[in-house]
Amino acid sequence: MAADPQPVEGIQIVIEDEDGKVTTDPVTGTVSTAQPDGGVVVQLDAHRQKKDGDDTGDKFYDNLADDIGSSRLSLIANELHDQIAADDRSRGNHLEIRARGLGLLGLELKEPRATVGDTSAAVEGQSTVTNPLLLEACLKGWANAQAELLPSDGPVKVANKDDKAIQTEDNLADAYERDINHYLTKTATEYYPDTSHMLLWGTYFGGSGFKKIYRCPMKRRPVSESVDEKDLIVSDTTKDLRSCARITHQIPMRPSVLKRMELSGYYRKGPATTPSPPSPNAVDAKIAGIQGTDPTPQQSRPEEQPYTIWESQCELDLPEYAPGKFKNEGIPLPFLVTMDKDSREIKAVRRDWKEDDDDCQRRRMYVKYPYVPGPGFYGTGLLNILGNASSTLTAAWRLALDSAMFANFPSGFISKLGGRQNTSNLTQAPGTFTPIETNNRPINEIISPNIWKDVSPGMLALIDKVVQQTQALSAAGDIPTAEGVANVPVGTMLAQIEQATKVESAAHKGMHQAQAEEIELIVDLFRENPEDFWKSNKVCPKDYWNEQKFLQALNDCNLEPASDPNTPSHIHRVAKGVALSQLIAVPAFTPIMDARGTLNTILGVIRQDPTNIVLPQQAPAPPAPDPNMIAANAKMISAQASQSKAVSGAQNAAAELDIKRQQLAAEQNIASVDLAKELVIHKDDNARAQADAAHTQQTAAQQHGLATAQHGLASAQAVHDANMDVAEHALNVHQAMNPPTPQTNE
Repeated sequence: MAADPQPVEGIQIVIEDEDGKVTTDPVTGTVSTAQPDGGVVVQLDAHRQKKDGDDTGDKFYDNLADDIGSSRLSLIANELHDQIAADDRSRGNHLEIRARGLGLLGLELKEPRATVGDTSAAVEGQSTVTNPLLLEACLKGWANAQAELLPSDGPVKVANKDDKAIQTEDNLADAYERDINHYLTKTATEYYPDTSHMLLWGTYFGGSGFKKIYRCPMKRRPVSESVDEKDLIVSDTTKDLRSCARITHQIPMRPSVLKRMELSGYYRKGPATTPSPPSPNAVDAKIAGIQGTDPTPQQSRPEEQPYTIWESQCELDLPEYAPGKFKNEGIPLPFLVTMDKDSREIKAVRRDWKEDDDDCQRRRMYVKYPYVPGPGFYGTGLLNILGNASSTLTAAWRLALDSAMFANFPSGFISKLGGRQNTSNLTQAPGTFTPIETNNRPINEIISPNIWKDVSPGMLALIDKVVQQTQALSAAGDIPTAEGVANVPVGTMLAQIEQATKVESAAHKGMHQAQAEEIELIVDLFRENPEDFWKSNKVCPKDYWNEQKFLQALNDCNLEPASDPNTPSHIHRVAKGVALSQLIAVPAFTPIMDARGTLNTILGVIRQDPTNIVLPQQAPAPPAPDPNMIAANAKMISAQASQSKAVSGAQNAAAELDIKRQQLAAEQNIASVDLAKELVIHKDDNARAQADAAHTQQTAAQQHGLATAQHGLASAQAVHDANMDVAEHALNVHQAMNPPTPQTNE
């Protein structure tokens, strides 16, 4: 019966069953159990061998150097050292060109060649001025790229925020964008200055800027740092980073930093060695000359001598660390090897592919910021584009200055007879004359000046021609400003800017794409270690982020650079804003354009906050009343008044009829009383009185019936009139609401 392995005091014990149905891979920790039906149950990473003092078990990216034998490490180190050294030698001419290019910038202050002992000078006092054409182009391009790629609010934005997103998702996207920009501007304080340095000296000057994106074991967070061309060693025959066999970063590391890396377990501990004095290359020596420093300052203090560390992304055939389908196939897989260049001691060997990648593709660690693609691995920068023109203008400037100096302060020849002076070096102040001895000969026979020509118009025209030709290839375009161009149409101005910045626009698109790739690599590192994102963030609410919410933000939100790939400079934005302001002023476009939206766009172009500038949006005014509706309402009100009048008349007629009935009843009662009195008084005339009373009663009844009939007829007539008014009112309303359609004669 097999038991699960349990770690006891650093020892791992695996008890397998007697028939050998349970097997354990000692490297990967995979347990395979054979089943009675012929199947196999595989438990991946069930238990792995532990390193000494490690309570967490072997991880995928752990240092494998301790598990590889020392003899095998020596073989790997020697072979890898030879390969990297060959790669380093292959770029020797490239570094020489870069060193000469640094001299064309004119950053090194030089004294005129004023002595005869200066063998590089044709004559004494020769000028050493350098034309700043190359430096000006680099600085203009760098300033524009820094403004576009490194805005003050942060270099990234969330791409998929829209009005249809629910409030929860929108808040998450806002928080994600805010905190990633806070990380790149406040937490990773090295990002902005390092990127700015890379854009100037790598991308624009040299043609290739390189960023290295990795999780720093010392800072314990993702880091994106620039790597100078002289410190990145690749084969010169390689076209890009993804297809090269080796990428080596040459790192000068102080002894204290190396000891910290060994103490943290990131590097393998080894015997203490004394680093060899570095041999600076041509670029290091030139940079030291420009800055006025010693390229090897540590030679005077050996204890401060830095180690030269080679960190190489290479391919090794280590079958015991290969996954299933690559095991024992003899196929080299990507590994990250760190070694000391001088002692050839390997400090670390790590797998260099993602754990869930079955194809074992090398992890991307470097991003290349190009200017113009070059014929080989290295890009084409302004050094290559303007280097020859800058050399030409430098030579022309020196020739012009020397010609002007010797034309104004001429030298010449003096006769030996004229040499009988106290001195032949005659210096004169303005307005003074110096006596000389001529031995009774004309002075022009004693002294003969050299014929030094001043700067000719042809030379000045050539200088202007070279400057104009090279300005079209410079990194940034200027708005045309001269007399007569104040009222140039916006379309013409945009066309001139577009034509002048073709190269700049293409370079900006390449840098925008490179920054997008860099952001993607940073996000991948955060995905592997989510806590690195918020552990140093002091602007977000406490406990706002957790791993689940952060992974949701990574899945729902797409980050992209804040720059616009189609707008390479602020000049383009301003010109577009002016074009919008002119378009909305065109009468044909005014009704179909949103004035408020256009104004907000223009304010955004000039980077102006619309607060206290744009009035808050007011409620829309009610629409103007329809004349037909007004007429219909008037007729309706008139009909309602007529109907009310008719109803009131009918009610009054009914009231009058009731009053008359009451009066008639009262008169009838009075008549009955009078009749009773007469019967009492005139008993004898009873019969006659009865007859008269009956006659009178019959007459009154007839009169009352006649009056009642007349009153009923009047009431019926009033009700009929009211109904007719109501019908007429309804007809008027119908005609007002449904006017007749005019008929056309066909």
